[in-house]
Amino acid sequence: MLKKLLLSSMMYLAAVSFAFAQSSTVTGTVTDAESGEPIPQVNVFIEELQTGDATDFDGQYSIDGVQHGTYTFRISSVGYRTLEREVTVNANNTNFDFQMSPDVRLLEDVVVTAFGVSREQRSLGYAVQDVSAEKLAVVQQDNIVGALAGKVAGVQVTGSTNFGGSERIRIRGANGLSDGQPLFVVDGTPISNQSFVANQGGSTTGRDLGNLASDINLQNVESVSVLKGAAAAALYGNRAADGVILITTKNASMGENVPLQVDFTHNTTFEDVYILPDYQNQYAGGYTQNFIEYTDPRDGQTYNGLNYAADESWGPRMDGQMYRPWWSWYDHDFTGDGQNDYGTQVPLTPQEGNVRDFFDTGVRMSNSLSITGGSSNASFRAGLTNTTNSGVVPNSQLNRTSLSFNGALSHSDKFTSRIAFNYVNTATEGRPATGYSAVQGNSIQSFNQWFQRQLDMDKLRQYRTDDGTLMSWNIRSATDTRPLYWDSPFFSINENMQNDDRDRLYGNYQLSYNVNENIELQGKLHLDTYSFNVEDRIATGGLEQDWYYTAQRSRREVNYEAGLRYQEDFQDISLSGYFGGNILTQDYSSLQQQTEGGLSVPNFFNIDASIDRPTVSNYNEQKEVRSLFGTATIGFRDLVYLDLTGRNDWSSALPADNNSFFYYGVSGSLVFTEFDMFENQNILSFGKLRASVAQVGNDLDPFRVFQTFDSATPYGSQPAQEIPTTLSNPDLEPAISSDYEFGVDLRFLDGRLRTDVNYYNSVRENEILSLEVPGSSGYNFSLVNAGEFETTGWEVTVGSTPVQTADFSVDVDVNWSTSKSVVNELADGITTRLLESASFGIQLFAVEGEEWGQAITTASYGGYTLDEQGRRVVNSNGTYALTTNKPLGNILPDWNGGFNLGVSYKDFSMGAFIDFQKGGKFYSISRMFGTYSGLTENTVGNNALGNPMRDPL
Repeated sequence: MLKKLLLSSMMYLAAVSFAFAQSSTVTGTVTDAESGEPIPQVNVFIEELQTGDATDFDGQYSIDGVQHGTYTFRISSVGYRTLEREVTVNANNTNFDFQMSPDVRLLEDVVVTAFGVSREQRSLGYAVQDVSAEKLAVVQQDNIVGALAGKVAGVQVTGSTNFGGSERIRIRGANGLSDGQPLFVVDGTPISNQSFVANQGGSTTGRDLGNLASDINLQNVESVSVLKGAAAAALYGNRAADGVILITTKNASMGENVPLQVDFTHNTTFEDVYILPDYQNQYAGGYTQNFIEYTDPRDGQTYNGLNYAADESWGPRMDGQMYRPWWSWYDHDFTGDGQNDYGTQVPLTPQEGNVRDFFDTGVRMSNSLSITGGSSNASFRAGLTNTTNSGVVPNSQLNRTSLSFNGALSHSDKFTSRIAFNYVNTATEGRPATGYSAVQGNSIQSFNQWFQRQLDMDKLRQYRTDDGTLMSWNIRSATDTRPLYWDSPFFSINENMQNDDRDRLYGNYQLSYNVNENIELQGKLHLDTYSFNVEDRIATGGLEQDWYYTAQRSRREVNYEAGLRYQEDFQDISLSGYFGGNILTQDYSSLQQQTEGGLSVPNFFNIDASIDRPTVSNYNEQKEVRSLFGTATIGFRDLVYLDLTGRNDWSSALPADNNSFFYYGVSGSLVFTEFDMFENQNILSFGKLRASVAQVGNDLDPFRVFQTFDSATPYGSQPAQEIPTTLSNPDLEPAISSDYEFGVDLRFLDGRLRTDVNYYNSVRENEILSLEVPGSSGYNFSLVNAGEFETTGWEVTVGSTPVQTADFSVDVDVNWSTSKSVVNELADGITTRLLESASFGIQLFAVEGEEWGQAITTASYGGYTLDEQGRRVVNSNGTYALTTNKPLGNILPDWNGGFNLGVSYKDFSMGAFIDFQKGGKFYSISRMFGTYSGLTENTVGNNALGNPMRDPL
């Protein structure tokens, strides 16, 4: 009896225990409260059990083994308001659906950070600014660098007036003595933004072949994030010393019943030359105001003429007098009446629009087609864009074709693969020559510096007679019609032709494996490669010796990356991080060849036609960098966040026993509006304080550490090599940038009014300087680590949405920034360093103790000598006294910024933007010689006595 009683009791207790331990699998779907669409990657967390799940692409979640009871569910996702709901789980109640509302305070501030991690602004302890595709496309452009102008605080864009020319970008002012460029990263793939010039004999003039970031198709860009400081960019290590431009391209999403979408866009833009110098239209070509009398050898009569050999306009007043123009000394029908115009006289009148008549109306046409689709386990987006651009300079053409593909495939609940690639072909003809007296012929330089104001552009278009003889306005005399200084501008643009062709492929392939809901393993392969062919030529018969140049450049960069991504939310604590390694390999080669001594056959443009031994330069370099890196973010109750970042690089460009360098970043943010004191008010919706400190480096180029040899001209039949003029240094180290910054982010009235203010300080040390050494050493220069360079500045952005209804909205954004870059220290015994030289008397210097970028007069050139009251001092001969080596100011602006306006009504939108800057000196050779040669308006008018200033006293 006792045994039966004990057995019954044990069975009863087991049943009771089973009843108390009963559990179920909790499931549900999370959707957008406005659109009803499912939301992927939402964290559904049960606070009491410290467990949860992330929603899949269909917005569904599943949490196993949830014991029956009442719990607090916390639902959070980037860009949405966090939900907390109390629910009861039992056998009949296991499915819970949630609707999330977009967080209007933060939705616009979900930004992409290093290695493609999307984060909320509230969690960042450093400054990152996002630019959407809509803002980038307010004005259609070919170059993404130019599209960023005026849209990001602390960013200055130096545009190009050259057709397809290079554009430069500075983040937070000058970043060192070298004034480098930021790293560009597209969908996680670092790409090159190198610029190229085609020139003759290594001169500084030639053709601007553009910067490689222009290969990025703006029609394919979803957004751009600018990582400004070291804390934001430290994860990219020694390539991020000058900041990082992160570009995210458009893609598709997985999901059930995703429709196939086809989009076609056409843009046509017309361009005309807008601003030209103010030319004078009173005096013709020549050195004096007197006509020159010429006797025609054919009829023996005497005619008034000009000094055709002069490329200045100090000649006779243009009052309609009859004279013989330059073209009247050629046997050719210039007027189109079928008659030879030799001997023609015409009235001497100004050609007020002659320079403007040279230019064409540029036409830019872009056609873009994209196809987007997806299914429950796959998605894709394919795009094709073709852009043709005829420049304002005649005979200039650019054709760019871009093909892109983004795809994703979910092989299982845990395994996903993604691919993104972009192919771009850019073919250009007729890039204008740049620089002073470029041998290919710089027509625009002539118009603004060395020209005559009575010249008729329609006559200049006819630069060959019927028998092929070349003609020019700048003839030596009436009986010697060879040009003295200038060919016809139309000979230069039509026959001194340039062309280039570039094929480029960049993209990545990614595999990811979800170990569990908190850990994801990733493997990535990134590729950026291009092949670039350039040809340039000077035609036979012109002023310059005929010439042919060809160059082939190729570059390949491969990044092998592996990483682990971790994210988990606890009751009050959130943890996330990314840890990985990368192997970077770079291969670059170039082959440049040009003829010497002219062409053996007229206009036979081939290296084999070189009369003398052609100049050949063949260059190859390889580099490898191996890296380990990691970043971790700790958050507490959406109130406080701490970021820790570290990276170690091992570079092959450094000695094997000293090639390891570590970089770090520490940042934090405090969202003070999460305190209870801010709950019962409707004015300040969001407020955050942030601070960071970090350090990044700047790696070396190959061949800077160990001795190398250059190939030289053979000695007879024997090969020869020569030592470079710069002594390498085996002890060189990368330059180091140490930054700190503080900022505040404030949002008012649910984000209708917003502002962000940031202060930063950056110190760069151990710059690599090339110092002059005594010639007795066998070298001219030596490389050393030296110097300290400090940049400080402020960045301010203010935004407002003054009008917002269901159908109509107005957005206004203004950004402003200022920076000061000071050279604290150069090398021992050196207080001034030359940075760059311009033609005719001005150079750019770094002066110890002063701001970077001081423009100083040099040689016999000088600036005005001023007395104590700031008045110009006059010499006894009536000329102004000059002071040599005079500082003229700094090239960096005092401040710069941008204004953006966006207006939308239903499906229509309109935008406008202005970028502006104050200060910053620039040196204009055109203005100098335009005055010197009497072309510009400031050389005419009356003097203080009321008489024409050109008349003799």
